[in-house]
Amino acid sequence: MAARIDQMTSFTYTTYIHATPEPVWQSLTDPAFTKRYWRHQRAGEKTFRSDWKKGSTYDLAHEEVGLVVSDPEQVILESDPYRRLAYTWHTFTPEWAAQVGMDEATADAWRAEPRSKVAFDIEDTGHGVVKLTVVHDGFEPGSDVLQGISNGWPAVLASLKTLLETGTALPRS
Repeated sequence: MAARIDQMTSFTYTTYIHATPEPVWQSLTDPAFTKRYWRHQRAGEKTFRSDWKKGSTYDLAHEEVGLVVSDPEQVILESDPYRRLAYTWHTFTPEWAAQVGMDEATADAWRAEPRSKVAFDIEDTGHGVVKLTVVHDGFEPGSDVLQGISNGWPAVLASLKTLLETGTALPRS
């Protein structure tokens, strides 16, 4: 029996991509690549800027709207190139909430939750196919953030897969 969303504490998504581990890693870590598939309908292209070393921080940028979210708690937790990347999820600043069209009450509720983390496992299954598993966890049951990311991740990962396989990301929706 599947768990109800209000009881869940994590989001897991697995996809298979016709690619090798190297371009999958690049798609997760290279801002020039990330902005091609990771877009917000209101805030535009999204990039994550870091040296991707364990313990380093990262900046989240929506350059189209002039937004950069920096926080010392936005930390790279694991970095094993071509195999695994994990980091704490970004901070929900008032500026970020405004740019993505989130009302202040919702933003306050999101900020009140514990900081979550996301991990990407890249597994070379052979024959030019990668199994990419994304686990976003650290949520309390009933998390509003979990509900939000559960709607966002499938679109982001479908666009990443499409870009790697065809050279063109999905259109912004």
